[in-house]
Amino acid sequence: MKPLISVIVPIYNVEKYLNKCIDSILNQTYENLEILLIDDGSTDSSAEICENYAKKDSRVKPYHKQNEGLSKTRNFAISVMTGDYYCFVDGDDSVHCDYIMTMYNTMVENQADLSMCLYYYVWNDGRKKLTRNINYSEDTLFTDTGLDALRKILYGKIYAPSCCCKLFDKSKTNLYCQTYLTGEDVLASVSYFPTLNKVAMLNKPLYYYLQNDASLTKVFKPENIYDTVLTATEIYKQSVSTSYTLEKAATYYLIEKNLTVLMKLYGHEGQEDKIKHIKENIKKYRKTVIMDSEAELRTRIACLISYFGIGTLCKIRNMITK
Repeated sequence: MKPLISVIVPIYNVEKYLNKCIDSILNQTYENLEILLIDDGSTDSSAEICENYAKKDSRVKPYHKQNEGLSKTRNFAISVMTGDYYCFVDGDDSVHCDYIMTMYNTMVENQADLSMCLYYYVWNDGRKKLTRNINYSEDTLFTDTGLDALRKILYGKIYAPSCCCKLFDKSKTNLYCQTYLTGEDVLASVSYFPTLNKVAMLNKPLYYYLQNDASLTKVFKPENIYDTVLTATEIYKQSVSTSYTLEKAATYYLIEKNLTVLMKLYGHEGQEDKIKHIKENIKKYRKTVIMDSEAELRTRIACLISYFGIGTLCKIRNMITK
């Protein structure tokens, strides 16, 4: 028999999407699963849906806890799972029927410590978009050391930081999610990727990531948006302390997040202190990014333009990104 794989589903008020999510897991071609439905204090009918599925299939194990957020929910699931391998599927997302089988085979066949795949952005009206355009045919395999994969994550190349779209080997991957409102997946990546000898990524989209206009990432809240800068700063610190080879990539990541947040905050009243801090970060690190040949060209150009003032930078960057 093939090894037991734990599928962890963090759930919070996703009653509209939960049936589709769970059905996509139950219908996997890889059948030796335990499906952990972790209800993080939902106030809708999500908890009842979890219990109903547990009555239908013995592989389903529902847990109910007080609301603590995504990171603590994932950590709780890791503490109670019994599988040799594990993966995450968010409660409003879904997966291809061959998702787990393909991820498992990719890991075993390449003797990797972790396997990954691409994902689609999907909308309720049926639209879907590939997360990133990679100029290779589908089923192309990429392999790297964990440290090199992390560098590419920080540069935004090939590998995605999400805890989803990955299959973890419990004996080789010590995943711990720190509690941050935004960017917690990248922060987790900084802790476990450097410990991996080999990672394998299949250039194939097998995960369907729902675009929900009501989510935290879609609603403009200055305090939430600015948290991106704080998390990016922590990611920079931890990356640099992990390995000197990550410093340029971490600097690029920090600057890119500062630029992104600046564009969203600029022109809004009451954000002067936050914008001042972002300006200081850009001035401190922009030269490193300008001189970095691996950094995205548009970000290097933005850093150059910043010497003419933040107002000029915002106007030109708006024109470039339209």
